[in-house]
Amino acid sequence: MSTDYSRSVRLGGLAAGVEEATLRERMEGILIHLTADAQLPAAAETLEVLVADLRRWPVQLSLDPSRGPGRLNDELIRRLVETATGIDPDRPLRIGEAQDKAPLHLHLGTAPPLGAAVAGAPDGHGVRLRHIGHPFPRLNAPGTGLGAVLTAATLAGEAFKVVAGLPEGRFQVTPVVDFCPVLPGEQPGTVVAPLPVLEQVLLGGGGAIGTGIALVLDLLQVSGELTVVDREVFEKPNVTSYSIGTLADAAAGLPKVRLIDARLRRMEVTPFHGTIQDSIEAIDAGTLPWPRIVLGGLDSVKARHDLQRLQADLTLDGGTGGPVGTTVALHEALPTGPCLRCYFKANHTGKSAEQRLHELTGLPMSRIARGPEPLTERDLDCLDNQQRQLVRQFLGRPVCGLINSAELTGGTNDGFRPSAAFVAQQAACLVVGAWIAHSTGLVSGPPRRIEYDTRFGARPDQMIDHRLPTPGCVCQKDAALINRIREDRCTRC
Repeated sequence: MSTDYSRSVRLGGLAAGVEEATLRERMEGILIHLTADAQLPAAAETLEVLVADLRRWPVQLSLDPSRGPGRLNDELIRRLVETATGIDPDRPLRIGEAQDKAPLHLHLGTAPPLGAAVAGAPDGHGVRLRHIGHPFPRLNAPGTGLGAVLTAATLAGEAFKVVAGLPEGRFQVTPVVDFCPVLPGEQPGTVVAPLPVLEQVLLGGGGAIGTGIALVLDLLQVSGELTVVDREVFEKPNVTSYSIGTLADAAAGLPKVRLIDARLRRMEVTPFHGTIQDSIEAIDAGTLPWPRIVLGGLDSVKARHDLQRLQADLTLDGGTGGPVGTTVALHEALPTGPCLRCYFKANHTGKSAEQRLHELTGLPMSRIARGPEPLTERDLDCLDNQQRQLVRQFLGRPVCGLINSAELTGGTNDGFRPSAAFVAQQAACLVVGAWIAHSTGLVSGPPRRIEYDTRFGARPDQMIDHRLPTPGCVCQKDAALINRIREDRCTRC
């Protein structure tokens, strides 16, 4: 079973404005070399995420364990090799000094060795990153699991600019980055101890952002209870765009909720294999607990509107998108407004997802209507040669799973774009950072919308908007009904 790099290459091709075949050839010729200071707090966690993120591209990858007190131990090296092999056994992580004279050299630590282009370090829940020639300040706090994921994702983002060969004007080099997703306007170093316990929390969506949220929660060693809702199974293309999961998991066809359940070893997970609408019906039937906080990682307007209908006290929605799929966002929503309908307007005039799928594939609308049925060879009979070539790769998959498929759409009229793990992880960090901030009383005031493009970096002075409810929105017109729904669900808690 070979690794499918179609999504990561497509994202890079869109960002660089080049053909995917050209970009893939470029990627395969690039070596990324890693060094690290093992004495840096959270170094092991950051390295494991970083190696996985970089292995999700068709590049060459090497790691120098170094020597002396800061040397990586053999057990960590074994885990890093195993992590890389689980994603692509044909492109192993090479251990030793860089053989090429001018690889792309990334360093984890505050004292980069000669030859390193970029270095990063977790500082509390945040990240500090420096390009060569820019010294690090003294770190304010030991790195946490949230800081580890954000640091790895930020370093991977810097590598992406080089690996994809982004042309001038499509990215920005920011030589100094200091950012914390818990308090975006403050310097890194925030640490909340002990962390809140998850109580009556639901994770909606087990895709790129959902698995990123699970990764952060796991590395933060958060405890408690979590309901996870998703209707799909983990598949081969997900290996290079999600934050957890291996080729073996894809071969087994694990439901995404089970994949997340297996990762969150310190908490009690209730995996719900179904849609958000299905979960609402289960809540109202008393078979699923009603959440007071919802963490969202969905990729369509309709799904987000369904998520709002849970009517939780607080919904923290993470998103990726933008012109090429590299923009990340957080939307804080309340049942009293702004709700997710205030943020995401329904498009009543545009083409339906089913119509777009018909135009992309040539599949008849009558066949698309039978969404749960897997595609077979017979479905290819009515297609032309180009359409057959496109659809054949999805044989055995249900049609309903292709409606927002990144392999088909690349970018569609509803703003969907292919994502990458390092992008989705930054969105996930915004979501978890907001959960920490709200659960501990570190933030107050109107709900926030936070958005930035990972190609240009986080800019706390420009990326935060406070939002008010939209006049005439459902959350305003039906406030009394929403309150009765919440009261009824609360009595079932």
